[in-house]
Amino acid sequence: MTFNPSILIFDTTLRDGELTPGVQFSSENKVKMAQQLEETGVNTIEVGYPGQRQKDLDDIVAVSQVIKKSVVCALSGSKTHEIQQAAKALKKSQNSCINLYTLVNLKFASKTLDEQTILSEINQSILFAKNYCSFVQWSAFDATRSDIDFLSQAIQTAIESGAKIISIPDSLGIASPQEFYNLLQNLYQQVPQLKQVTVSVHCHDDLGTAVDNSLIGLELGVRQIECAVNGLGARKGNANLAQVVDKIKSIRDFQTSVHTNLNSVQQLVNRLV
Repeated sequence: MTFNPSILIFDTTLRDGELTPGVQFSSENKVKMAQQLEETGVNTIEVGYPGQRQKDLDDIVAVSQVIKKSVVCALSGSKTHEIQQAAKALKKSQNSCINLYTLVNLKFASKTLDEQTILSEINQSILFAKNYCSFVQWSAFDATRSDIDFLSQAIQTAIESGAKIISIPDSLGIASPQEFYNLLQNLYQQVPQLKQVTVSVHCHDDLGTAVDNSLIGLELGVRQIECAVNGLGARKGNANLAQVVDKIKSIRDFQTSVHTNLNSVQQLVNRLV
C-alpha cells in the first residue's frame, strides 16, 4: 500500500486577504466564507488579527460559533495584550490556534532588541499563548532575509517552547523557488527538531512564484501550506488556494483534505471584492 502524506491547508483569505487594496469583509460575509471553506475540507481558517482591530476580534467570535471541524486561527504578535485579545476571540472555538509571529530579521528589529531578548520573547509568548488555545503556530516573520544561524536558533527556541507548527514565510515575496528550497534545506539540516513538528510555508506572489515556492519544500518535509482564495493578500497576494490544491493532487506522493470543488467559495469571494 502506498502512503500518501496529507498536506494541511491553512487559508488566510479572511485575514491576509483583507490586506488586498480596497478589500474589506463584513462579519456576516466572513462567516459565509468560513463555512464554505470548512465544507471544502480546509484544515485551518485564519480569520483576523484581534490584537490590532476590535472588528477582527468580533469576526473571530462570530466564525467560532459556527465552525465545528476546521481550526479557527487568530494572528498575534508576542505582546501579552495581543495574545490576550486572541485568546478572548477564540474562547468559543472548538479547535483553536494562535498564530504568533516574531520579526527574526535582526537588521530591521528594534535597536533595543538583541538576539537573547528576541529568543526570550519567543519563549515567553509561546508559553503564555499555550494556555489559551488548542495549539500554537509560530511564524518566523521575514525569514528569507534573516541570518540563517539566528533563524535556526529562533526556530529551535519556538519548538522547545511548545509550538506545534513552525511557519517559514517568504514575507515579502523575494525568494525564487531555488532560493526558498535552499533555505528550507539548510533549516532542516541545522534544526533536527523540525522533523518533530509540522512545518508550514507562507509565500507571497511578488515575483509570481508563490505557488511554486509553496510546493518546493514538500519533499523536504513541509506539511502545511498557507494560501488564500483567488490569491488575495498583501501587495501581489498569497499563493492561490485552488492552484495549490490542484498541484498537490497532481503529485502522486501527496494528498490534501480538500475534497470538493472550490468554485463556490471562489465565486463568493469574487462577489465580495
